[in-house]
Amino acid sequence: MDHRVEVFAIGSPYQKSSWLAEPHIRICADTKVTALRASQAVRYWERLGYKFGGISTDYSPLCMNARFGEILITLPESGFGGSHIASTKIYTKIDNNAIVKAKIFIMPKHSKKERVIEHEIGHALGWSHYNQKFHMMHPNWFMGGYDSKGLRK
Repeated sequence: MDHRVEVFAIGSPYQKSSWLAEPHIRICADTKVTALRASQAVRYWERLGYKFGGISTDYSPLCMNARFGEILITLPESGFGGSHIASTKIYTKIDNNAIVKAKIFIMPKHSKKERVIEHEIGHALGWSHYNQKFHMMHPNWFMGGYDSKGLRK
């Protein structure tokens, strides 16, 4: 007998802040995220009305600091939990809460995992987790999917 309970989210996804300009994406090569994989993830969000600048790969051994106007995909900093697949930190202006830069932290072993980069770009765009099964912003990778309800710009 299966006693699992289906959970349905109430309300809509919440975007806590947003970009005023199109962010560029810079990938630290050590993450093993390819420009092709990043462009596939960007296309998911472009279909929802978001715009981005270019995508570049940084081969510098000191690739870890996000610049103004970019989403940086980099290796995790200390304190990154072993149970996490990836994590994102956004930086906002105090006066208007606009996102000025973001950092996506990912281990190389998760760089090719389906939906991870799409999900983290969602955080870099200001979206919070949304507990609807099969939703892109679901906090649990196993329960997530490509549902984009409420994410259209």
